[in-house]
Amino acid sequence: MGETRIYRKKEGSGRRKVRWGRVILVVFLGMLLFAGGMAYGAFKYIRDYPEEQVKQLSEYEGRINILVLGVDIGVNGSQSKSLNNATRSDTLIVVSIDPETKDVGVLSIPRDTRVLIPGTGSWEKIAHAHAYGGPALAVKTVENFLGINIHHYVRIDYEGFVRAVDIIGGVEIDVPQDMNYEDPAQGLYIHLKKGPQVLDGQKALQFVRYRQYEDGDIGRIKAQEMFLKALAKKAMSLATVWKVPTLLRELQSYVVTDLTFDEMLYLANLGTKVNLESVKMAIVPGSPQMIKDQHGELSYWIPDRDRTEKVVDELIRGIDRNINATIRVSVENGCGIPGAAERVAQILRDQGYDVRSVTNASRQDYAESRVELFGENEDAAMRVLRSVRPVLPASKPFKVSGKSEVDVRVIVGKDFKMNMGGDANSP
Repeated sequence: MGETRIYRKKEGSGRRKVRWGRVILVVFLGMLLFAGGMAYGAFKYIRDYPEEQVKQLSEYEGRINILVLGVDIGVNGSQSKSLNNATRSDTLIVVSIDPETKDVGVLSIPRDTRVLIPGTGSWEKIAHAHAYGGPALAVKTVENFLGINIHHYVRIDYEGFVRAVDIIGGVEIDVPQDMNYEDPAQGLYIHLKKGPQVLDGQKALQFVRYRQYEDGDIGRIKAQEMFLKALAKKAMSLATVWKVPTLLRELQSYVVTDLTFDEMLYLANLGTKVNLESVKMAIVPGSPQMIKDQHGELSYWIPDRDRTEKVVDELIRGIDRNINATIRVSVENGCGIPGAAERVAQILRDQGYDVRSVTNASRQDYAESRVELFGENEDAAMRVLRSVRPVLPASKPFKVSGKSEVDVRVIVGKDFKMNMGGDANSP
């Protein structure tokens, strides 16, 4: 039986010299404005940074998830970037990036979402997690709520948001309605007219913080998504690139993150390959509800668990069950480890694949796992490959000749990692 290794064409990399100061700021600006790497394509010179000098996040298998926290004005600058400052997060966004496919998902979590905050033993608004334990507790709360891993966080100061918008010359927005709201206790004084206009920093902050919509905080999140898209358009203009040195000086005190420089540079390089038009955005599905607790009667956002799971699958885990259901798969144990093939098969079933059979391979000494494609649908093989990589880290794709009742055959090799539980029964 003939076989051909399936390769993905590597994108070329240039040798153009990059000024490190500008690279640093592009990273901070990208984090501030586009939540973790989506907008780096606006800065063409990063695209030319030598690929071999960009450190990859090798400790992560699969997607990279970043939690972006928007906090009240002055937190980072005035409190010396203290991580525990009893400040609630006004905005929570999970950005998920697939380094292989360059897919990006953006999931907004309403600040009033009712969750169990670890260590407190109480169900509260998710925005309170940051007030209790800073970014670390906010990360843990989101991980528990969504059932995912958060690899990094970025905390954004609204003063920095205002400065950034002013420096790039404002953002053009078609304001969907008149916005008039005042809350002196929160320092909110919002007065915007309906219609297309260029918003400076203060007006942009008013726009993203306004929440007097018919659907409350959900309307605000939709407005924030509108703003991000408009901001992407402005950021991609050459006029913005020339303002990078000024942004470097102005913004460093407004952003707190646990990303190292190498990791930020990696995301910057990765972001140049992301198509902003293909970025998927969504809000945690649910409904508003008044609930009485120890704090009195409060308005919460109650997530719909089933719908939330589907959204997380698509945007954060990169799972499309409808497509996976059309892919027929067989799994063979080629490593001699009891239960290995069944464990891999269960992972594939959980992600919606049509697993037709689980058997032993003709031999049990495969050093590395194989994902073999019958036919021409290379996307099917690559989908299966990404799905099994967490437990088959050395798996490689091949195209084989011959006929088969399945589209893809997975042969489990000795790289199998029983890190997700398993069954002691064969195969």
